[in-house]
Amino acid sequence: MCDFCRKHAEKYGKWYLNPKGYSEELFYKLTLLDRILNRRPLREREMWKYSDAAWYPLPISKTLGLVDLAAKPLIGGLVRVIGNVIAVREHAGQVVPLEDAYRIVELSEKQALFPCMCKRLFKGDDEYKCLNFTPAPDFAEKHPRGWRVKWLEREEAKEKLEEFSEKGYVHAVFWWYGLPQVICVCNCDVRYCYAARPRLWYGIRKAYVKAEYVAEVDQDRCSGDIPRCGNCVARCQFGAITLTSKGASVDTYKCFGCGQCRFGCEEDAVRLVDRNTHPIAKGLW
Repeated sequence: MCDFCRKHAEKYGKWYLNPKGYSEELFYKLTLLDRILNRRPLREREMWKYSDAAWYPLPISKTLGLVDLAAKPLIGGLVRVIGNVIAVREHAGQVVPLEDAYRIVELSEKQALFPCMCKRLFKGDDEYKCLNFTPAPDFAEKHPRGWRVKWLEREEAKEKLEEFSEKGYVHAVFWWYGLPQVICVCNCDVRYCYAARPRLWYGIRKAYVKAEYVAEVDQDRCSGDIPRCGNCVARCQFGAITLTSKGASVDTYKCFGCGQCRFGCEEDAVRLVDRNTHPIAKGLW
């Protein structure tokens, strides 16, 4: 299992299925220094800052500017090491399939859609596709320059997730400042994702952890009809699937386990299996 699951999953198997990750007690917990200084918890202070929609693009730009240093030949390795540490403490998450995204919604108390700041920053338009959970929407509504949120009922949130999945977006669950506090499920086009780009471009692995699953193809069911098919290839944002005369083939090293390839398969030939039991994928996070 991933490092975050080892620390925080307990008996629930996955860190994001642990009910503690949805408790206010976890988010508002005071440290000894907080009590001495009579101040609000670090997570609350940071959440207030990040609720400023006008300010938020600035740290993203600065962070990505630093990440670009990972491409430099002499200091790139050091930047990647530091980047992994920073990612866990600040903005990082894990890919999840649609089924687990549904379970996350069931565990959360309140759900609201935010506009995707990553897409706004890189492409210039707004799309409400970042599904946030309390306390994030509460802070956004209180902040004078906060995000405009769209509150949803639980079933509405599930319907939105299904809609995003049909569009081919990858679901990823994010924690908050090193805590197993489930803040949101982002529904990403990885070209614009603030967490995915450092991982895919420069190998900052912990910014965007692979899912607890990996895709496999049932060759007996796969049609292998190259002129007619290829939907699984088109839906994979990670370039993990190729078509040959024998049918579809999954590159285990590239697969993130998002499960999007399944929804394009008319033969129902693609499935997700537990990454932890896979002889190769269990070591690839």
